[in-house]
Amino acid sequence: MKKQLFTTLFFVLFAFTLQGVFAQKTETKQTKMKAKMEHTKTTAKVSADKIWNKVCPVQGEAVNPKAPTVEYKGKTIGFCCAGCDAKFKKDPEAYMKNLSADGTKFIGKK
Repeated sequence: MKKQLFTTLFFVLFAFTLQGVFAQKTETKQTKMKAKMEHTKTTAKVSADKIWNKVCPVQGEAVNPKAPTVEYKGKTIGFCCAGCDAKFKKDPEAYMKNLSADGTKFIGKK
């Protein structure tokens, strides 16, 4: 009887410990994601003259003024199509390296 009670108590404590570890990992992931997204903000329907770049930093195609844009470090970044904005948000620094200093040329690899 004591052995069964001890075993049950052990598994209950083990389960609570694991639950705390997973909750902490999830919280850390969310904190990192918030920090990464700090500089990005999606905007809708921005006039073409306010878009900083001329080519999509993800695909290298011409920017479509009807596609979503992202505010990043004070610049309105345009994309060739819907979907590229989501990819950009995952790693904006990497995608910004695909653009020339003035945003007019795609210098990355497709």
